[in-house]
Amino acid sequence: MQASIAVSVSIGFLVYAGESWGISSIIGGMTAFLPNLYFAYRISLANGESAKKIVQSFYSGESRKVLMTCALFAIAFQVPGVQFFPLMACFVSVLSVFWLALILFAQDFEFKSVR
Repeated sequence: MQASIAVSVSIGFLVYAGESWGISSIIGGMTAFLPNLYFAYRISLANGESAKKIVQSFYSGESRKVLMTCALFAIAFQVPGVQFFPLMACFVSVLSVFWLALILFAQDFEFKSVR
Protein backbone atom coordinates (compact mmCIF):
# COMPACT_ATOMS: atom_id res chain seq x y z
CA MET A 1 0.00 0.00 0.00
CA GLN A 2 2.83 2.40 0.86
CA ALA A 3 4.55 1.79 -2.47
CA SER A 4 1.33 2.41 -4.38
CA ILE A 5 0.78 5.70 -2.51
CA ALA A 6 4.37 6.76 -3.28
CA VAL A 7 3.94 5.99 -6.97
CA SER A 8 0.51 7.65 -7.17
CA VAL A 9 1.61 10.86 -5.47
CA SER A 10 4.77 10.97 -7.58
CA ILE A 11 2.84 10.51 -10.81
CA GLY A 12 0.54 13.32 -9.74
CA PHE A 13 3.46 15.66 -9.13
CA LEU A 14 5.11 14.56 -12.37
CA VAL A 15 1.99 15.24 -14.44
CA TYR A 16 0.97 18.51 -12.80
CA ALA A 17 4.29 20.08 -11.79
CA GLY A 18 7.00 18.56 -13.96
CA GLU A 19 9.92 16.19 -13.84
CA SER A 20 11.81 17.85 -10.99
CA TRP A 21 8.82 17.64 -8.66
CA GLY A 22 8.04 14.07 -9.75
CA ILE A 23 11.60 12.91 -9.03
CA SER A 24 11.66 14.78 -5.72
CA SER A 25 8.38 13.15 -4.79
CA ILE A 26 9.53 9.60 -5.49
CA ILE A 27 12.70 10.26 -3.49
CA GLY A 28 10.52 11.34 -0.55
CA GLY A 29 8.32 8.29 -0.95
CA MET A 30 11.27 5.94 -0.99
CA THR A 31 12.73 7.73 2.04
CA ALA A 32 9.66 6.58 3.96
CA PHE A 33 9.04 3.25 2.25
CA LEU A 34 12.48 1.63 2.34
CA PRO A 35 13.05 1.96 6.12
CA ASN A 36 9.53 0.65 6.76
CA LEU A 37 10.19 -2.30 4.46
CA TYR A 38 13.38 -3.06 6.39
CA PHE A 39 11.50 -2.82 9.69
CA ALA A 40 8.81 -5.23 8.49
CA TYR A 41 11.52 -7.66 7.38
CA ARG A 42 13.23 -7.48 10.79
CA ILE A 43 9.96 -8.12 12.60
CA SER A 44 9.13 -11.05 10.32
CA LEU A 45 12.43 -12.70 11.28
CA ALA A 46 11.27 -12.80 14.91
CA ASN A 47 8.13 -14.78 14.05
CA GLY A 48 7.80 -17.71 16.44
CA GLU A 49 10.52 -16.48 18.81
CA SER A 50 10.17 -15.78 22.51
CA ALA A 51 8.54 -12.56 23.66
CA LYS A 52 11.92 -11.18 24.72
CA LYS A 53 13.40 -11.82 21.24
CA ILE A 54 10.38 -10.21 19.58
CA VAL A 55 10.72 -7.08 21.72
CA GLN A 56 14.47 -6.94 21.05
CA SER A 57 13.82 -7.33 17.33
CA PHE A 58 11.21 -4.58 17.46
CA TYR A 59 13.50 -2.09 19.20
CA SER A 60 16.47 -3.01 17.03
CA GLY A 61 14.43 -2.72 13.86
CA GLU A 62 12.87 0.58 14.91
CA SER A 63 16.18 2.19 15.83
CA ARG A 64 17.73 1.08 12.55
CA LYS A 65 14.66 2.34 10.70
CA VAL A 66 15.12 5.80 12.22
CA LEU A 67 18.82 5.80 11.34
CA MET A 68 18.04 4.70 7.78
CA THR A 69 15.46 7.47 7.45
CA CYS A 70 17.99 10.07 8.61
CA ALA A 71 20.62 8.73 6.22
CA LEU A 72 18.18 8.70 3.31
CA PHE A 73 17.15 12.30 4.04
CA ALA A 74 20.82 13.31 4.14
CA ILE A 75 21.31 11.65 0.74
CA ALA A 76 18.06 13.08 -0.66
CA PHE A 77 19.04 16.65 0.12
CA GLN A 78 22.31 16.15 -1.76
CA VAL A 79 20.49 15.35 -5.02
CA PRO A 80 20.81 18.33 -7.35
CA GLY A 81 17.51 20.10 -7.98
CA VAL A 82 15.54 18.27 -5.30
CA GLN A 83 12.40 20.16 -4.33
CA PHE A 84 11.47 20.26 -0.63
CA PHE A 85 7.67 20.40 -0.90
CA PRO A 86 7.06 17.34 -3.10
CA LEU A 87 9.71 15.35 -1.22
CA MET A 88 8.01 16.00 2.12
CA ALA A 89 4.48 15.70 0.72
CA CYS A 90 5.15 12.20 -0.57
CA PHE A 91 7.08 11.26 2.58
CA VAL A 92 4.13 12.29 4.77
CA SER A 93 1.65 10.61 2.41
CA VAL A 94 3.49 7.30 2.66
CA LEU A 95 3.71 7.55 6.45
CA SER A 96 0.01 8.39 6.68
CA VAL A 97 -0.81 4.91 5.37
CA PHE A 98 -0.23 3.64 8.93
CA TRP A 99 -2.85 6.01 10.33
CA LEU A 100 -5.32 5.27 7.56
CA ALA A 101 -4.88 1.53 8.16
CA LEU A 102 -5.45 1.99 11.89
CA ILE A 103 -8.64 3.95 11.27
CA LEU A 104 -9.95 1.43 8.74
CA PHE A 105 -9.10 -1.61 10.85
CA ALA A 106 -10.51 -0.02 14.01
CA GLN A 107 -13.81 0.69 12.26
CA ASP A 108 -13.85 -2.82 10.82
CA PHE A 109 -13.20 -4.29 14.26
CA GLU A 110 -15.93 -2.20 15.89
CA PHE A 111 -18.42 -3.19 13.19
CA LYS A 112 -17.69 -6.90 13.58
CA SER A 113 -17.75 -6.79 17.37
CA VAL A 114 -21.18 -5.10 17.41
CA ARG A 115 -22.72 -7.91 15.39
